[in-house]
Amino acid sequence: MKSFLLKNNTPTIKWSLLPENIFFEGKIPEGYDLAVAPSGNDIILDVDVKNGKNGFKHIPYLIRTELDYTFYYNTRSGGRHYWLNYSGDKVLFNRATSLGLDLRIGGKGYVKYPHTTDIRCCLELINESSVRMNEWLEELFS
Repeated sequence: MKSFLLKNNTPTIKWSLLPENIFFEGKIPEGYDLAVAPSGNDIILDVDVKNGKNGFKHIPYLIRTELDYTFYYNTRSGGRHYWLNYSGDKVLFNRATSLGLDLRIGGKGYVKYPHTTDIRCCLELINESSVRMNEWLEELFS
């Protein structure tokens, strides 16, 4: 995992070349945002509520219930970023869907991190995905 700054939604550095466990520390300068890139088996389900999409409408009830027990935070647009440790064995792809559900996977994607607590303090709140969750994620992102 790593964190870095964004300016106008663009990384200020070549983030993919940043070594793991390098984190931006300190006050975020005005006009910048903090971004976090997961690593290993950590994934982020990005639920969008914007541009006519509402990803929450496409999450089955039992999946949503499980997601509500893992680490998450609300996004500025009314969506949410859910963090999971993927326990499945299929290859998931870092991609967006037309449903307003996007996936960010270790080493291949990042999200804005508007949460006020340092991501390193939240790691123990990230749950492992269940078999049911894996099947749903694999259907969408593999």
